[in-house]
Amino acid sequence: MKWFEKVEKKMGRYAIPGLMRYVVIVSVIGTLIGLVAPGLYETYLSLNVYAILHGQVWRIVTFLFYPYVTLGSGVGLIDALFFALMLYVYYWIGNLLEQIWGRFRFNAFYFTGILLIVVATFVYYFILYQANGAAYAPQIGFGLANQIDLSNLNLSMFLTFAFLFPDTVFRLYFLIPIKAKWLGYIYLVMNVVEIIQYINTGDYRYYMRMFLIVAALLDFVIFYIIAREPHLGVRMRQAKKRRVIYKNTAAREGQPRHKCAICGRTELDSPELEFRYCSKCEGNYEYCSDHLFTHEHVRRS
Repeated sequence: MKWFEKVEKKMGRYAIPGLMRYVVIVSVIGTLIGLVAPGLYETYLSLNVYAILHGQVWRIVTFLFYPYVTLGSGVGLIDALFFALMLYVYYWIGNLLEQIWGRFRFNAFYFTGILLIVVATFVYYFILYQANGAAYAPQIGFGLANQIDLSNLNLSMFLTFAFLFPDTVFRLYFLIPIKAKWLGYIYLVMNVVEIIQYINTGDYRYYMRMFLIVAALLDFVIFYIIAREPHLGVRMRQAKKRRVIYKNTAAREGQPRHKCAICGRTELDSPELEFRYCSKCEGNYEYCSDHLFTHEHVRRS
């Protein structure tokens, strides 16, 4: 959208490069806090609205240091490995989205997700405050704060990736090959089922988790609509035209359908590679996955 592009031109210079690097660092520090000083996060750092309204405003930022692994959770080697793998996947996907969207758009996506989490927490706190009275405010604030982390926001990055690169193959449990789009569909179904389960419980204490899911999905929808790459419709028509050409030429046996403009490799001699056209190059230039994000963009003089 044009208004978003105008904002990007004015504010783009303030975007944080390599944002996921800092997200990983914050996650590691938070987990170390959970291992070294269990209870410190809940007491002084979590997104406790009651405490924030009583002067502890730093919690609006420090809740990002959520400890994903704590001593109380029975931490072991498997927990540590799973946490490291989780961070690696999020780091990889986040960096890829930053390369596709650019720094500002990825920054806007991630920080909008955080803002939605904060807003949802405050709104639900005041709803419960009005329903239960001021006497229960401390318990409400503490109870909601203990449920808030960034796991749903980080998973929404994967959902975005799944729709941008639907044919990317992941190995489920390191063995079963499955395309990203199917994992995305499974994730959406699981979210819907989880939301229904929270509603059916009738217990307001579980609704906060539901709102976190909704906030993450809303963040995905917003940026799928307004922060997608410009001129998408034109490129879709160009892609459709290319598919027709490929279909007509596919009958010629032994002729490759894809060829990298940099290294010249095709899907015939390198079937493990993915080939995509660059949206920032002026002209129909196709690149393999090794050169899609490292080539110099072609500009017409």
